[in-house]
Amino acid sequence: MYDVIERRHSEPLSLHHVAREVGMTPGHLTTVVRRRTGRTVQEWIIDRRMAESRRLLADTDLPIQEVARRVGIADPGYFSRLFRRTHGTSPRAWRGRP
Repeated sequence: MYDVIERRHSEPLSLHHVAREVGMTPGHLTTVVRRRTGRTVQEWIIDRRMAESRRLLADTDLPIQEVARRVGIADPGYFSRLFRRTHGTSPRAWRGRP
């Protein structure tokens, strides 16, 4: 599962996509991942996307919309809300911090 998320985090990716690639049903994958990690597949996907977005915000001057697109989130508004919920600050403020 982790390899699939690592490889495809910049694309539209869901529990169903990951389950298909690892040869499990979505329900079984959810159960296995939650039992082993205490987290959901979606939480793992979001964590990977947020890690990449932090890197892009720190290391590039890409517009927020492009950062969102590069981490597999088509809606920049949703990306900004998700980033704020995850980090407690906006992507723009994150980029501007010392």
